[in-house]
Amino acid sequence: MRTKEISERNDNIIQRFIEDFSINQEPIEVSFRKLLPEIKNIDRYTHLIHTYPAKLLVHIPYFFLNNTFFSKEGDNILDPFNGSGTVLLESVISKRNAYGADTNPLARLISEVKVSKLDTTKLSASAKKIITAAKKYKKAIIPEVVNCEYWFSEDIKIQLAKLRTAINKIEDEPIRKFMLVSFSNCVRKVSYADQRVSVPVKLNPGRYVKGTRENRKINERLKHLENIDVFDKFFLIVSENIERFKELEKVTFDKCEAKIISSDARNLSTELNNHTLIKDKGIQLVITSPPYAGAQKYIRASSLNLGWTGLARIEELLQLDNKSIGRENYRKSEIIIKKTGIGPADELIKLVYEIKPERANIVCNYLIEMKDALNEIYRVLKKGGFLVLIVGNNKVCNMEFNTQEYFTEYLVSLGLKLQFKLIDDIKSYGLMTKRNKTADIISREWILVFKK
Repeated sequence: MRTKEISERNDNIIQRFIEDFSINQEPIEVSFRKLLPEIKNIDRYTHLIHTYPAKLLVHIPYFFLNNTFFSKEGDNILDPFNGSGTVLLESVISKRNAYGADTNPLARLISEVKVSKLDTTKLSASAKKIITAAKKYKKAIIPEVVNCEYWFSEDIKIQLAKLRTAINKIEDEPIRKFMLVSFSNCVRKVSYADQRVSVPVKLNPGRYVKGTRENRKINERLKHLENIDVFDKFFLIVSENIERFKELEKVTFDKCEAKIISSDARNLSTELNNHTLIKDKGIQLVITSPPYAGAQKYIRASSLNLGWTGLARIEELLQLDNKSIGRENYRKSEIIIKKTGIGPADELIKLVYEIKPERANIVCNYLIEMKDALNEIYRVLKKGGFLVLIVGNNKVCNMEFNTQEYFTEYLVSLGLKLQFKLIDDIKSYGLMTKRNKTADIISREWILVFKK
């Protein structure tokens, strides 16, 4: 389909959503995969240059950007919970300016590289030079990485350290950052971490009965790691990423700005390490998927990558986690339940407190901090601008934490007008892992659309 045909189709679908929702205010069941058959492969442009937990389904920003209803070419798009840059990439592809924020330095690096214009010929030549140089080093300094000896064999640590040293000597900053992202993606793939789980869990064949398929697969993986050539693995990842950037070279977005502006969704600055806030009412469309209440440990999931890339020292990991909305780590002295001002939420928090005060504290602080982020979104949105909020309900102490209801109530109280609600089944999306006995896996995603 041509761009104009896609836009017209999406305009018609959006209009139908608004009309259907206005009749009875009931959420509309939808499958974005079926709605957008032209997206046959999620390995689209540079989306998969690096793994990242709880990635936003590409189809969602694609749909809300490729229409004339929510924004037009040249408009400013914001994702204050940027993650690995799915919204940013889809924004510039659709010829919009893209701005993002995220607490995690790894997420910011991946996003920055993902929307970069790079000379792929130079990348190939640089990769070969890196590996040649790395192999010549007699030794290299192994950085401080959390439980490094637990996650990596001695030989792999040495090879990674040599690669890291060679990459850090690259003078061309865009190329160095590209190589650092590829190196980071290599780190987890040569570790003892189970690749199926976002938060590091060590491969352990003893968890399964000897001779079973799972037991065999883990033993095969461990044997493979004994003989793996990290340099070859790195070059393979670089080569695959270069092919992705070749696809991105075909897209013209030179006139669009793509920028990571902040590390805090509650204080959207003009650029990183700058306290000057972006101007009021300058954003036409916000598309974002906030973190869930205590459900996804982004910093812990990135801990090996952050250490090996030098983006965060061991002592800085807790500081980063403490800055994250939805965190779980609180001292007993910090357990103070406050009123969120959202009636149904406060009733639930009161019930949870009677069972597990620490869980009540987590979800209470989550809502209070999310209110600050939603206030900031309201501040920067233009009058007539739109907010697309992707959230999921989960359970706390076996009681439903109705995130979408709480956010809807608060956003309406700010003055935003609800346009429609969609529900998409994401069972195959693998959004998060089951955290504890009183939590559950989110299997449905709510898409809430508001207008200022």
